[in-house]
Amino acid sequence: MADTVRYFMEDMVPELEDLEERGYFKKAEIKQIVKKRTHFEYLLKRPAAVKTDFLRYAEYETKLEELRAYRKEITGLKGKTTLADYAIVRRIHLIYERATRKFRGDLRVWLKWLHFCRSSGSTQQISRVLTKALQLHPAASGLWSYAAAWEFEHNGNAAAARTLMQRGLRMCKTSQQLWLEYFRMELMYAHKLRTRRRIMGADDSAEAIQAVTQQNGLEDQLNSDEEDDQAGHAAIQLVLNGAVAKVVYRSAIQAIPHSLDFRYSFLKILSQFKFEGIAAIQQAILDSIHTDFGDTEESWNLRACAAYEIAELPSTQVVMVFEDALKAHPTGRMYSLYSEYLQDCLSQQSASTQPQDDQLSPEQQATAEQLLQLYQRAYEAGAAEEGMLLHWPHLALQAGQEEPALHAAAAACQALPNSSAVWEQRLSLQARHATLQVCQSGEVEQAGGMVKAGQQLESLALQAVAAADPQEAEGVWMMAFERLTALGSSSKRLTQALVHRLTGLQKGPLRGGMGSVAGAAVDMTRRLQSLPAARKLCDSLLIIPSPGGSFFQAAISMELAVMEPDTIPRIQRLFEAGVGSHGTEDHELWLQYAAFEQQHLKGAGHVYWRAVKALESPDSFVSACSHKTGA
Repeated sequence: MADTVRYFMEDMVPELEDLEERGYFKKAEIKQIVKKRTHFEYLLKRPAAVKTDFLRYAEYETKLEELRAYRKEITGLKGKTTLADYAIVRRIHLIYERATRKFRGDLRVWLKWLHFCRSSGSTQQISRVLTKALQLHPAASGLWSYAAAWEFEHNGNAAAARTLMQRGLRMCKTSQQLWLEYFRMELMYAHKLRTRRRIMGADDSAEAIQAVTQQNGLEDQLNSDEEDDQAGHAAIQLVLNGAVAKVVYRSAIQAIPHSLDFRYSFLKILSQFKFEGIAAIQQAILDSIHTDFGDTEESWNLRACAAYEIAELPSTQVVMVFEDALKAHPTGRMYSLYSEYLQDCLSQQSASTQPQDDQLSPEQQATAEQLLQLYQRAYEAGAAEEGMLLHWPHLALQAGQEEPALHAAAAACQALPNSSAVWEQRLSLQARHATLQVCQSGEVEQAGGMVKAGQQLESLALQAVAAADPQEAEGVWMMAFERLTALGSSSKRLTQALVHRLTGLQKGPLRGGMGSVAGAAVDMTRRLQSLPAARKLCDSLLIIPSPGGSFFQAAISMELAVMEPDTIPRIQRLFEAGVGSHGTEDHELWLQYAAFEQQHLKGAGHVYWRAVKALESPDSFVSACSHKTGA
């Protein structure tokens, strides 16, 4: 090992001397470089070499080269090129070469080397690296794409790029990325020829004929038996109109026949080009979709998306496609796809328009009306999905339509009576509407209006909690109690319904769940009725299975807030009920219990020992107690 390292270090002497002589580095810095390189060389020569050591070595040398280049620039060093100007770059290539010999199966090392070749301008080296990498990784589609792009964009060699793409596709026939990049490259090539002919009036017959000839390996339909001059002219027209790209597409769908998303990717690439022949290619793609996938919802959506890529917002052409699709498939999925398109149009219009007092612009208003009408049609057809029904009232409000928003919320509840989300939305909108009406009325009418609004909301809340799925009804209950509390309207019927619902349930979770609902009910009753009424509700909840730990937190907090001498036994009873139901997991409740006993009674020792025995994991409780004792 030492001999090999010494050999490499001795080989560095000429370049280090030149670096010092040219003034890039001082003598002390050269010593540091030698020390650092020696360290890395020993790491690279150990029996169990690590890939990161090679990469760190290459990174160090890269930064060293950047420093050398920077110093050359700021000092204005000139003169003929010497060893110091290219030795570090050459050494980095050597490090990567040693790394790829050691880890030839690691594609990331090859990619890092390629990245360095490109950043350092090592154009000749990059071709050699790509050749070696492709020999070892013929199934890596990204490498073939990278190599073809290098030939096409940097070397300007379309024929070599096309050859690389075709070789790559023979090795990776089902690589979507490679097919798409090949398709894009042929379109770029056609665009390049068009641009050159327009600017220079160049004769591209030879290149065009070569493109067609190379493509014949994929599909023979472009062969021609015409005379040479006629073949040259025909070849030019074919390539300029993107015929080669069309052949690539046909070959791609033969290799990957069952993916609609794959075909849509070709349409998205086409939308980036604007020249004669693009429309014909797009139509060929759409025809193939119709032929291969038939009259399905997804194929209709793809046709609409194809028109969307080249249209204004919202496009009459796209709307017509969706309308035809709804005639063929009046399903929830088709309505949803249609609405997603209009929502996207609305979002793009919003992004390009300056908001004015949260009002919609005329263009946005027109799109919103289209979308609202679509939601109404979907509801009437019984095909509205939950997402559409939730967006319908929100959009109506955005468009300044208060009453239609309430109608939409009611329609959503009628369409999906078991959905908690639509009931929550309706309760929220109803409470908002009631509050606005009360605020707009006169002072004499406000009191009566508030009572009436509370009664209406209570009736709606009872209807909601009865209809919603019991497994998902927590949000509906919470929304009902929060909105009634905000209106200042207490609901005895709703609290009775809650107690009745909880009676048939098992013990609730430690936090959240129906325990939070019960806590909200207790808080509302205390605020809007009285403390005795809230205590009566607590007593009703204590004799049934625990709604959840959050209920006990709310009930205890309520009692601690009033804290009178006669409340101490009641608080103890609540603590005992809480630890009896959740004492195995709720260390916070035990901590509160211990603190209460310590402050108001004889001491917390007996609570501490009970908690340690009861908790499944008492470590956090013991730690918190120790911290408080230490403080």
